[in-house]
Amino acid sequence: MKADITRDTFDPANHFSRVLDQQGRVTLDANGNEQTAILLHYLRALARDLIGPYGAPVDGGGFVLAPDDDGNLSIGAGNFYVDGILVENETPCLYSAQPDYPLASDDALQKEHQQPTGKNFWVYLDVWERHITWIEHEAIREKALGGPDTCTRAKVVWQVKALDMDAVPAIDEATRNRIAALETKRKSLKRQLARATDPAKIAALEADIKAVELEIEALGAAGGGALPAVGCAAPLDQLTGISAASLAARVDPGQKTESPCLTSPDAKYRGAENQLYRVEIHRGGAADEATFKWSRDNGSVATAWFGTEGNDLLVGNAHGFAAGNWIELSHDTLELHGQSGALVKLAKVENGILTVDPASVTSTDALAWSKLLVNPRLRRWSQVQTGDVVLADGAVPVQETTAGDPAWLDLEDGVQIRFAADGKYRVGDYWLIPARVATGNIEWPPDANGKPALRPPHGVQHHYAPLGFLNWGDEGKLTINSCRCEFKPLRECPP
Repeated sequence: MKADITRDTFDPANHFSRVLDQQGRVTLDANGNEQTAILLHYLRALARDLIGPYGAPVDGGGFVLAPDDDGNLSIGAGNFYVDGILVENETPCLYSAQPDYPLASDDALQKEHQQPTGKNFWVYLDVWERHITWIEHEAIREKALGGPDTCTRAKVVWQVKALDMDAVPAIDEATRNRIAALETKRKSLKRQLARATDPAKIAALEADIKAVELEIEALGAAGGGALPAVGCAAPLDQLTGISAASLAARVDPGQKTESPCLTSPDAKYRGAENQLYRVEIHRGGAADEATFKWSRDNGSVATAWFGTEGNDLLVGNAHGFAAGNWIELSHDTLELHGQSGALVKLAKVENGILTVDPASVTSTDALAWSKLLVNPRLRRWSQVQTGDVVLADGAVPVQETTAGDPAWLDLEDGVQIRFAADGKYRVGDYWLIPARVATGNIEWPPDANGKPALRPPHGVQHHYAPLGFLNWGDEGKLTINSCRCEFKPLRECPP
């Protein structure tokens, strides 16, 4: 969340149940935000414990996959739960017209629909939280205040995606044996049901049969047809919820300043202000190709982008931008596809216009603005090129180290980071590092040996659920085998 916050204090390991305000105390944003996070964690954990990792209610369940009259893939309206997160689709829509997933021109599923080759696809739901400000949603800002914004929002984003099954391994032997055992059990239960006469016994047997069938369906053998050799949940292993990357942070133990005008001479963090540092992956992949950017204010300085004239950028508010800043040019389509924007360097800021240094522009269309862009915006980052840091297209190359390696990467004012070896990085992975003048230190947990702990990214966490298998066949007819799990309410009231 790139909000102007002091810090993010929620940690489920603390097992806090609520935040208690005290009279006459300073009100901080972190306290209210932690209370919201505590409640949200409780509700989602409860929903996951009751529903399971994913499922739709029997009544009003959403995200049913079906062909429309033209053979297009449609997504049904209704609710769905993924890891306890409520996902809502108010209106049926086509796969090609999802509200938060503008399809790329080379989308594999759409190409298959246009020119069927008999390929099989696994369709799944990708759910994650997106940070929303007034730039993305104008109604958030109270116009009566004359311009300033107040709070921001977190939005649950859902995206129905497809995975080419050529990339998914076949079902393992243990799962195949489990399916065979369930099929035997189902046949036995149906024989018992045929002989049963007691209403209570009939109801119990029907419930048992339904449970067995749901498990078979979840394992991918209920429908047969397109993909009988792959389980519904098997392709989940191909997806990444949170990246396999780790970062540690510290203040340079050798850094001190003798100037009491800045901070205490004993302080190790040498900044003159409290900061919330954000380290975010700009280009993903392995360490030899990944890069990162960082911000001393959680990446919260951003403005709307209204147009381009040569190297001049017309923006909504130039406050907070200065010559020498690296800025990122982005819009909704890039963000919703998990892509970063181009980084360019400002040459000057004058009369509300940001002028870009042409030497920093690496692509001919980097500054291109269009009315077709959805919520185009600029964001300020804090990295600079120094003797020890050579930027690659405006970002800092990731350098991995081992625990015994003293080579830490300097951000500024004594704040240092290091990445663990063998990381796999995804665009948008981020870590938050609060730095405080009063302590001359940062807030970062130690490991068992008292050293700065290696921590996974704070976000963005993705959650997945299987929806079904499909193909169009040689004749272009859409065949769908559902993978949706459904659940009944705990209590049903008589009419």
